[in-house]
This record gives sequence, structure tokens and C-alpha cells, in this order.
Amino acid sequence: MALPSRNNNRGRAKPVPSPLIGSFLLESITTGMYGERKNAIREYVQNSYDGIQSAIEDKVLRSGAGKVTLTIAPDKKTLTILDNGIGLSHRVAVNTLTAVGASRKERGRQAGFRGIGRLAGIAFCEILRFRTKAADDDLETVVEFDCEELRSGMLRSGRKPAAELITACTTYDQTKAADPRAHYFEVSLIGLKNAPAEATDPLQLRTFLSQVAPVDFHPDFKAFRDEILEEAEALETPPPIELETDIVSDEEEQPDWSVLEDDAATMLERIPFTFVSVAIRHGSPVKEEQVFKPYRPKLGVVDSDNIPLKEITVHSSASGSWWGWVGHKAKPGSYQDEAVAGLRFRLKNIQIDGNELITLVPTTNELRSAFRWSNWFIGEIYIDPRAVVPNARRDNFEEEPRWMAIRKELDLVCQTLTTKARRVSKDHQASVEVLEGKAEKLRSSYLTTVNAKTFDVKKAEKILRESDGLQKDIEKAAKGAPSAEQLRLKAMNKEVTQIRVGLLEKPKTPEYERFRTAIKAEFLKITLSVLNNHLDIDEFEEIKEELERRLR
Repeated sequence: MALPSRNNNRGRAKPVPSPLIGSFLLESITTGMYGERKNAIREYVQNSYDGIQSAIEDKVLRSGAGKVTLTIAPDKKTLTILDNGIGLSHRVAVNTLTAVGASRKERGRQAGFRGIGRLAGIAFCEILRFRTKAADDDLETVVEFDCEELRSGMLRSGRKPAAELITACTTYDQTKAADPRAHYFEVSLIGLKNAPAEATDPLQLRTFLSQVAPVDFHPDFKAFRDEILEEAEALETPPPIELETDIVSDEEEQPDWSVLEDDAATMLERIPFTFVSVAIRHGSPVKEEQVFKPYRPKLGVVDSDNIPLKEITVHSSASGSWWGWVGHKAKPGSYQDEAVAGLRFRLKNIQIDGNELITLVPTTNELRSAFRWSNWFIGEIYIDPRAVVPNARRDNFEEEPRWMAIRKELDLVCQTLTTKARRVSKDHQASVEVLEGKAEKLRSSYLTTVNAKTFDVKKAEKILRESDGLQKDIEKAAKGAPSAEQLRLKAMNKEVTQIRVGLLEKPKTPEYERFRTAIKAEFLKITLSVLNNHLDIDEFEEIKEELERRLR
């Protein structure tokens, strides 16, 4: 007898009762969501950015006037994040702030959209307080979460509905606002416990925010900033890509770029560079510091500081889903500062993960070496938020066809950078080989001079001049050189120094004595000239006599 089909039973099936959403789930999507607790701070700044953009769109805040202020209390027990964004009306504030996994934001239009980031601070404070008010609203709303009770309840009350636990641990109050025109949103993490260093140390907070926050470039970087934006403005948006109509497997699913259709004429119009002012207040008396991106015209490479950027290149995609910039230097080697090294992805000018995400871009075995070279460069890839979906932790994007296609598009950039890095390395290695050739020639001249029957003063002076110039060239080459080349150059410099010392320690001959006398006279002349400009007459005469005595 044939079994009844499943569809035949659908008419008699009943809906299940409302499922129990237990407190353990609440722990997973709040305190357990982020790999690093400092990312909770990023979530609050991201929410502030969205609120500011909404205020500008609603014309309650002029463009460029948005500001986020993070204040570390003098006792370092409280961190407050305040913005002058749109705020929340008292009619919706309580429901909005106590909702979990639900948001009024639109994906693609705003940076955050899942509705879980606002509770990220539960993990490391005693009280999580929200204070907010919308423009022309008479009431200010304050919502407080008892985080210690919440954390305890999450662990001991696994079967207790999450909604009941939140209700039991949360209070709110609404009071008359002092200024009806004011609009703001404030988060206070009170009673910090096991907090990340970024919540209490202004230097570490600034370093972190300079990477992840939607801030502007530093004023020192203005020339490169202008170049980046001018070139991005010159990039035209590509025509829409036709989707293939053939039936393909899931593995070959074609990306749908129709989500990007708009009236933008340039890539900068499609994916604008937007930013807000972010400041950190700390200390007593209070000191306020502005946060900027960490890029500068000169940056440290390997064991050397102040290696200048040589040029900036700007790139875009055939799909029109991203544009980005890459900074190039003439010296080989990785950047010292982890805050700048490598290429970084940004969504609404907010960093997604760090510089590790670029490792996913090479999609063939031949290009696996691209990450080896990525830290030789600095740069950012700005992606259209309509094209990708960041995962809940915001350390990657969902594995969707458009993200896979973007990775393949970026392969071309990685290939170019790999080739460029290899060429710079090869050129620098060749320059080291040239220096080694000069050192070998100098060594030969030195041996010929010191082994001659008579000491040739002119040849000795020439060797000293050439050795001085060679050591200066070695010092220049060492700046930014990889570790292996650093060792070669140090050994070379040491040998040149030994040549100079050995030349002055030659067995005494009349010619050599005249040579040494000339060297000492020149040294004394230069030294006394410097001292004469810095010492009183009595001190100068005293030191002069001592130098003349010792150099006899």
C-alpha cells in the first residue's frame, strides 16, 4: 500500500506553540558574540555614525557637524559614548533599546542592522545605561540594564525565557527635557570589570578607533587624501553587468549586480567617503583629542622610521561594487605599525576585521603568496554596502555570490601588488650587491696601501673619503631593508669601519706620521669650531688646551 504523501497531511498539521527562547541564546548573541571585547566599542561608535547620518538626512543636523565623543572617567571606571545624532523619540525608545535581534535600520543604507550590537557592553560593566532624546521631543528617556544580574541570569536560568530575564534586569525612566531642540544618544558603561584596555587607556582607545571608526584622514595626509578622492571621483561607474541565463549549479551561482543600479556617475558618488568627528576625552583636567586614520606620509618599515610614500594608486571593479586606494613606497619590507600595514576593507568607512581579511582574496593556489606582500603596502577597499552582508561579528562577509565575485576581482590588484613588491625587492637587492662591490674594491685599495713599502698619503686620504661616502650609502640602504639584507649591510658597515681604523693604525713611517698629523689637525680644527659656537670663552680655552695636549 502506498504511503500517504507529506503534502496530504499539511491540511491537518497544527502550528507549534510559541518556542522557548532561553537565556543561553541571549548570552550567545551578546557577551559571547565578539571575539574581542573591544569590538563592543566599535559597535557603539557605529550606531552613533548611523544616528548622525539619519540626523543629516532629516535635516536636524547640518552635514559635517556630526560628532561622537568618548569620555574615560578620571577613575577609569566608566566609559561614555555620546553623539549628536537623531536620537530616539520617547514613544519608541524603550521598546527599541530592549529589543534583541530586531532593528529599525535598513541593511545597505546603514552600517548596523541586526539589533544586537547595543548590548555588547553587557560583558564588561555593572550597569549599561542608554540616555537619548529626539529633536523637538519633550521627554528624555533613560534605560538601564543591570549587567551583573543579566550575566548571572544567562548562566543559571537557561530555560527562563530571554524576554523575562531582560524585563527582570532592566528599568527605564522618562523625564522632562531641559532643551526640546536637543537630540542625542548616549551610552554609559558604568563599573567597568574585566574591560578591554581600550575602554580605560586613551592611547589604546585612540589607536583602535583610528583603524575601525568612520573618521577622516589626518591633516598631515591631506595631499594624498585629495589625490585619492580626486581619482575616485574620476572613476566612472561601469555599465550594468548582464546576468547569465544558463542554468548553473549552486557552486557556480552568478552574482546579481542589479542591486547596485542607481544614478551615480562616478564611483565616489556610488560609494562616498563619509566620516564623522570622533574625539576622546580623558584626564583631569580634561583633555580632548581628535581621532584620525593612522596613515601618514612617512611610516616605519622593518627597523627603519620615516620611509616616505612614493605614490598612491586608485582602483575600482568591473562590477562597480568597490573602489580602493593603495600606497606604495620605494623601499622593500613590511610596515612596522599593525594599525596601518596591509589592505583593509571598509563598509560605510567602518573597518571590517583587520588586515587579515585580504588573505581570502587570492582564490587560486598561484596567488597564495599575495598575503606575503600585502603588509608591504597600505590601503583601503571601500565596498558598496548593498553588495555584501557583513557577518554578525563584523570580521568577514557572508559567503554570498557577490562577495565571492569581489574577491576574484581583487585578485587582479593582488597580482599587481605582488609583482610590484617583487620588483622593489629585486631592485633593492641589486643595490645591495652594488654596495658590496664597492666594499670589495675599497678593501682591495686598503690592502694595497697598507702593504706598500712607502705610505701613500694621497691614496689613504682617498680611501677615507670613499669609505665615508660608502658608509652613508649603507645607512640609506638599510632604511626599510628586509631582515636578511639588514644583516648583510651591518656586516658591510662593520668591515668599512675596520678599514678606516686599520688605515690609522698602520706601522709608523715618516709619510704615515705626516698623514696622521694632517688628520688630527683637521679634526681639531672642526671640533674647536663647533665648541666655539656653544661654550663660554673660559670653558672653550680650557677644553682647547686639553684637546691639544691629548692630540700631540
